[in-house]
Amino acid sequence: MSPFDTTTVTISITGIEIVALKKLSMVSHALAQKLGGVAEREQTTLVKVLDDLVRQIELKSAGC
Repeated sequence: MSPFDTTTVTISITGIEIVALKKLSMVSHALAQKLGGVAEREQTTLVKVLDDLVRQIELKSAGC
């Protein structure tokens, strides 16, 4: 699978798991700010993906 491929999956996720993902995102943001160079860019990219995933989960759970 290419990094640019799109795949649709169905998952079950609890509210506490969404909270955990949000906290992971907050920690990842803080880590990205502390890093420098390539590591900072990679961490920033990962946190953007995580934030997008959380947004998608929230939208789907709201029925959008």
